Amino acid sequence: MGTHITRKAVSATVATLSILGLAGCGGSATSGTASTITLFDSKVEIVDSLKALAKEYKKEKGVTVEVWGTTGDDYITQLKTKLTNQTTGPNIFMTGGGQEGDTLKSYMADLTNAPFTKYIAKNKAYEVGGKVFGMPAAVEGYGLIVNTGLVSASKMSTQSDFISMLKQAKADGKYTGFELSQESYFLIGHMLNTAFSMQSNPKQFVADVVSGKVKLQNVKEFKELGTIYEAIRANTNNPLQINYDKEIGDLMTGKTASVNQGMWINTMISSDYKDSAAKLQMVPFPLDGNDKLAVGVPLYWHVNGTKSTAEQKASIDFLNWLVTSKTGQDYIVNKFQFIPAMTNIKVDESKMDVLAQAVYKASNSGDNIPWAYQYWPSGIADTYLVGTAQSFFTDKAMTGQQLMTKLSEDFVTAGVKR
Repeated sequence: MGTHITRKAVSATVATLSILGLAGCGGSATSGTASTITLFDSKVEIVDSLKALAKEYKKEKGVTVEVWGTTGDDYITQLKTKLTNQTTGPNIFMTGGGQEGDTLKSYMADLTNAPFTKYIAKNKAYEVGGKVFGMPAAVEGYGLIVNTGLVSASKMSTQSDFISMLKQAKADGKYTGFELSQESYFLIGHMLNTAFSMQSNPKQFVADVVSGKVKLQNVKEFKELGTIYEAIRANTNNPLQINYDKEIGDLMTGKTASVNQGMWINTMISSDYKDSAAKLQMVPFPLDGNDKLAVGVPLYWHVNGTKSTAEQKASIDFLNWLVTSKTGQDYIVNKFQFIPAMTNIKVDESKMDVLAQAVYKASNSGDNIPWAYQYWPSGIADTYLVGTAQSFFTDKAMTGQQLMTKLSEDFVTAGVKR
């Protein structure tokens, strides 16, 4: 996701909310701003709703917002080209933060003093050097999703309990205790992210691993992760023979008790498995005592700081209206179907599915671990990490420690080639 969810699974991820109650108020019209601004949207699923929202904004504020849609999967490449032209570049644009955001920071206006900044959920702003340069569009999260009809989530609270559960499930033979699938982030990315995110300074830790200063096999959390992978290989189905659809199907039909997935699975289960008897609960993946869900921001809104002062003000006014007005909030929750990353947008939790509810609570409380993979070298999961993980599940003689050693080497290699 590191923004793998952004242009693929994000459409599924955010489609987890039904019509929710909102509380918000609009502001008065502003003056001294540009009469027309442009917005370049990276998320094709909401472009029509954004255009409809722009018409509402025109009615309420008298300012025209031209919405541009992306013409393919290479949004960032298109964005870089557009931003180089100060005259025709967009006023508002989106990035996935992390390295993607860092690459384009020179085009971002400082939003630290923008009126909406005070509403951003804890640790969910895009910040550089203590200043805010991006407003989060939504939050997403993942963890250990358990079918509590088969196994109590309390038996997943520690790493040793989790491994014991895997062994017991295999011995009983009624279902597997856990299942991974073959896709890069589902096979290795999310699990590895947990270990990275447990570090005191994940961004610096990633840099140290990439430089070779730190080796994963020597770090406690990664040693423990290697142990977990050994237990998964010994006691569950071979993930190289399981894709995402089968993994979710096995969870919902009682063939496996748990998966390491996110709130986005609700799109499939609400349509394909709406009659399933599975009772789901999302809990932290218990690596080395971790007790937090991984919650992050797949997309940020940014204001083009190379534009005129009037255009920047008009852009900030629009973003502020988006998250503070009744109309804007309604679109965020009910039309875009986002889980808000803003504390002032209230939703009716009783109308959320249990997975979205868990993420929403973790986000608003700030009690979560970040998405450290946003700082990994671009493309490393698909280009390097998944191959190493495949080797581990193919070569039964490869130890968890050796897996971590090879993954550490992958980071150095990817860092050199980026």
